[in-house]
Amino acid sequence: MAMEQFLQKSGFKVLALARLTECEYSIVLYLMNCAVSGLEDIVTTEMELASLIHYQEEDVSRSLESLAGRQIVRARSSDHSHGSSAHPSIRLNFQFDMTRWQLDSDQDLEAHDAVVYPFSVGNRKAQLEILAKPPSAAAESREEKETWDRVVESFLQGRSFDDAEIETHETSARLLMQDHPVDQVLLLLRHFGLRIPSLSLLASNWSHFQELYEAETQQVDLMDARRKHQELDQRLKESSRKWLDSAEQFGLTASEISILKLLIRHRHPRRQLFWAWQARSRYLNLRDFFDENQSLMLAVTTAGMIVRKFHPTPGE
Repeated sequence: MAMEQFLQKSGFKVLALARLTECEYSIVLYLMNCAVSGLEDIVTTEMELASLIHYQEEDVSRSLESLAGRQIVRARSSDHSHGSSAHPSIRLNFQFDMTRWQLDSDQDLEAHDAVVYPFSVGNRKAQLEILAKPPSAAAESREEKETWDRVVESFLQGRSFDDAEIETHETSARLLMQDHPVDQVLLLLRHFGLRIPSLSLLASNWSHFQELYEAETQQVDLMDARRKHQELDQRLKESSRKWLDSAEQFGLTASEISILKLLIRHRHPRRQLFWAWQARSRYLNLRDFFDENQSLMLAVTTAGMIVRKFHPTPGE
């Protein structure tokens, strides 16, 4: 159960940002492996642990002290005041509760720094605040209603139905949400438009519309489209390099510089720019950078699928 909650809260993303040493990461991964194997607590010595993970005993000792100080690992030494053992036993386990972790304040690091990445794949929205309290039942119910409401609103655009017909479409929308991601449903509705006469028809002939969508979208010149994407990706990378070269002039913070470096080396910078733009309130000195490159953004689902070219509404 502890591991499941750790995964749901994107624990590995937080670990990736924790900037541990190689030895500390080795200890953490070893303890996690023991936990998932049913050994939540292990009793060992620093010398034995060092031999298991192939590090010097002095490195293991320093790493355990550091991890215990940040409460990422819980370590309890045996009372060896009545013995002469130079290698006392220690009881170790991994702290899955990330709210207890003490991340380095001098590095200005917190779990929310992972916000530029989408963490959740499925029907729910990306979990950007990974240490937030779990939503209540009422909040989940409201989120579910908002999801199928989006489907109904998208379908009703340019159509006219009476109340009874709208209620039927709402029922069909709820059924669609039970079996298919909302992003895919909205994608098909935008693509086919009035060619889908009812949501119940879409639900009952989902495979047919999926195959038809693939056949129609594959008619484009893929090589030409790829070339254009590469050109736009290069434009964004060049703009990012220009801003990075002038980081001191613009007074960029460490996190703002890291965003620019990420865009320069990212395989899909225009998609990553979309996620960075979602957290633009944290990067105030990049406001002009976002304004210059808005037209290059590509809105994507949490699974990485391109939904549509991104066009922010006035005032955003």
